[in-house]
Formats: sequence, structure tokens, C-alpha cells
Amino acid sequence: MTEFDLIKKEVEGILPNSPLDFELKHSELVLKWVLNLKPDADEALKIAAISHDIDRAITKITEKDLQDFSKIDEFKKEHSIRSARFIGDILERHEYPKNIIDKVKHLVENHEFGGDEESNILMDADSLAYFDYNIPSYLNRNGRERAKEKIKFMYKRLSAKAKVLVDQMKFDDQAIAELIKESIS
Repeated sequence: MTEFDLIKKEVEGILPNSPLDFELKHSELVLKWVLNLKPDADEALKIAAISHDIDRAITKITEKDLQDFSKIDEFKKEHSIRSARFIGDILERHEYPKNIIDKVKHLVENHEFGGDEESNILMDADSLAYFDYNIPSYLNRNGRERAKEKIKFMYKRLSAKAKVLVDQMKFDDQAIAELIKESIS
């Protein structure tokens, strides 16, 4: 078993503790989309992909706790910083090299807003996984209007290449397909 496999297994053991029932599947899909967008992704980017939302499983803080959606950017930044700290601690316990720990933390801290090539890839993969799987659960937890805001947020931050991938997605649930169309039109 490789070091990455050990980290992945540990993270997979933590994610089900999230109050959000999709966390583990979302993590797997983000990794899938990272590898789709960058097949030669290094270990740091793959670790960031599986662990970028780890704080929810540890702190139990979710967007449901956000009273004012206009403060979503601040909320997301705090979430990213917490997740980076948690995965950094895990990597230190596994005695990962400092340069890999620093890179993983940088990527996780920037997964919501990007800023460099690999952070942008992680951000795209996170949004693609959201469109791929998370919308029904988000809608059920937060209602239609909040779901529309979240869809707009996730779509707006996508690169042009990733927007094409979302536009090509087929949704079995017609109500979800219509909600997405309405939100991003």
C-alpha cells in the first residue's frame, strides 16, 4: 500500500462523519474530475482532491449554518483554511515531506477561489463533482432559492473548459436539469 493509499484510507474513514451524506462520494468524484482535467496530477493534487472538504466531517459546520448567503465568500475561505489545517496535520503525522504538505495545504486553501493552475483545476473538479452528484441533496437541505444561488456560484467559478463539461452533462431528474438551466441562463 502506498503512502497516498494510506492517506486516502484515513480520509475516507473521516468523511462519513460529516453531517452531509454525500461527502465521501463527492471526494471520490473530485478526484475523478481532477484526473480527467489533469491525468498526470501529482500526489499533492490528488490528496487535495480527496481532502478539500474534510473540515465538515470534523467540525460539523456546513452552509446550513450560514444565515446570510451574501457572506458565502467569507464562509468558504474559513472552510478552506480549516480543511487545509486538518489535512496538513494528517500529513505531518504520516511524516510527509514539508514541500508536499505545503503544496496540499495551498491547494486546499485555494480550492474555492483558485488563483493558480492547479488550484483552478481543483476548483473546477469540485464544481464538476457538485453538478455531477450534489445538487439533489443540496436542494433538499436548503430549498430552491438557496440551491439556485449555489448553482450560480459553482457555475460562475468554472473555467470555460469545465463549463463545457457541465453543459454536456445529462441529468436523469428533469426538475434538477430545469433548475440548473434556470440558474445558469
